[in-house]
Amino acid sequence: MKKLFNFVAAVFAVSFVLAGCSKNEEKTVRKPSENIDSSTWIDNLIDGKAAAEKEDKKIFLFFSGDDQDQSSAELKGKIFNLDGFISEMTKKYVLVNLDFSNSLFDKASADPLASEEEKAEAAALWVKLEENMRDAGLYNIQGTPAFFVLTKEGYAIKEVIFEQKPQTVDEVLKTLDLLADEIAEYDNLLASARSGKTDDRLAAINRLFEKTEPQLRYLLSDFCEEYIKLDKKNSTGMVGTYVIALANSRAVQHYFDQDPLAASEEFAAAAKSKYLSPEEKQQALYTAGYLYANSGTDDAEKIKDYLKKAYDAAPESAYAESILSMIRMLEADFADSGVPEGDENSAEGENPQTAEPAAE
Repeated sequence: MKKLFNFVAAVFAVSFVLAGCSKNEEKTVRKPSENIDSSTWIDNLIDGKAAAEKEDKKIFLFFSGDDQDQSSAELKGKIFNLDGFISEMTKKYVLVNLDFSNSLFDKASADPLASEEEKAEAAALWVKLEENMRDAGLYNIQGTPAFFVLTKEGYAIKEVIFEQKPQTVDEVLKTLDLLADEIAEYDNLLASARSGKTDDRLAAINRLFEKTEPQLRYLLSDFCEEYIKLDKKNSTGMVGTYVIALANSRAVQHYFDQDPLAASEEFAAAAKSKYLSPEEKQQALYTAGYLYANSGTDDAEKIKDYLKKAYDAAPESAYAESILSMIRMLEADFADSGVPEGDENSAEGENPQTAEPAAE
């Protein structure tokens, strides 16, 4: 079976959004609003998922940039904001529109001479924009407009691609109707993954990951955990893949919390798992080192230690020579800087994270 996890792609696919987000010290998720109006577009995904859960509907998620791209405002005027479209779509979907117009960011930057009320309104808008930027990162948005069909939990069933810009309500509705079989299959897989015989559940989880785009699989972290629990003896030979996938999912969340060191430690912990093959252990250790190097640290010796352990885990792998080249580059940097290297053996016994990995 083709591997379900693309090598660290998910972590770095979302990193673009982090530059615009401040560190969230409490790392808490906002509770849904009260009295959510799901008869029209909702402007944030937390409320959208709460409404979808309550009404047992799918989510139609629309990322727009009304005053940035060439299509969002036109599509809203011609189609998405029309009463006929909204009334028809809300029979099956909760509509969520996350807009990233420049004008909204301007409003979120209050003038120093603004009243206290205006400053409070600007601050509240900025919090909402930060929340929406995080969600744009989670769904790997590279530009607007973009459209997704989600489950009520927020799993990505399908990115909706229009071959040509739609001109009418019917064109959009027909495009979504063509996805009915895929949506139904995804629903069936979710149901099978959650209950039934163990072998059937494991097979359904595998299929669920295969049906989900690689860059969006980290949204399925709860199924990674479930797979590891269900197959404690690794009878499928796939548990190591899910240990790595779970580390990736957790690392993505740490990245959004502006904590790259914690993201690195997730992979360092995963590397201790008894379920990993030598190549998977190499992958985990290399990624731990890569993330550690991108955390702003100046501890080159620890980076080298991660890379050396990664190389030693599978010296015959397809990636081993590249890792060895990185180690040599680090050694050359040491030599050029005139800074003496530490005792290489002293780092061998260090644990990047003292806690046992979740899969153990």
